[in-house]
Amino acid sequence: MSAHTRRDLTILPMGNNCLVIACDTCGAVGIKSGDILKISPRYAAKFTARVALTEVMCAGATPTVVINGVSCEMSPTGMETIKGINDEIENTGLSDIILTGSTEENFPTCMTAMAITVIGTAPVQGLKFDNAATGDRLVLFGSPKVGTEVDLDEKGFYPEIKMLQKLPGVKEIVPAGSKGIASEVSTLAALSKVTYKLYETGIDYNKSAGPATCLIVLCSKPTVKQILNFCPGAICIGEI
Repeated sequence: MSAHTRRDLTILPMGNNCLVIACDTCGAVGIKSGDILKISPRYAAKFTARVALTEVMCAGATPTVVINGVSCEMSPTGMETIKGINDEIENTGLSDIILTGSTEENFPTCMTAMAITVIGTAPVQGLKFDNAATGDRLVLFGSPKVGTEVDLDEKGFYPEIKMLQKLPGVKEIVPAGSKGIASEVSTLAALSKVTYKLYETGIDYNKSAGPATCLIVLCSKPTVKQILNFCPGAICIGEI
């Protein structure tokens, strides 16, 4: 099997194992004159790292390397960015993740911009893809939030992801971001060559979920009860 893409991931097989690579970008979020959303670049980096880390972990891989590309100077923007990424790495509860990157030292910048790439490793058989079957259910963690709606102190879904990975009835976990819930469900169904139905819940399925503020869990029908017992705040939003 050669290198290929799956949603926003790149999968690179290496024997019985593989590299799982995700990247996210952020621009105009910071405290420079050209930034639109005025918050510390530490938070911008924290949530940008969250998107890529969540994508890799949802696929069933363990993050090992985080690459930080900052299109701004090291001091103070780059240093704040590094702090934000380390904050998010701490939230994952994982150790031995290497952080590396680069900054722009040749020209002054008036807008904060960054790209964060996460590389993880997993057994090829450990990836959770393309397993949807008739009767499966879709469970939602979180709610779509974007911009100032996002709670800066939120710590992500890492405990939930680790719990879900242990349940045999969980077939796929998809983080929802800027494309919205409906778009991610549509892609999931298309990749598994199945159709789906979303229930009327009052949730705006087309709204941007910003920096991975939602998780969509594909699971067998009996597994829904297990998930809801663990997290009463989750909700079943549809079926295959």
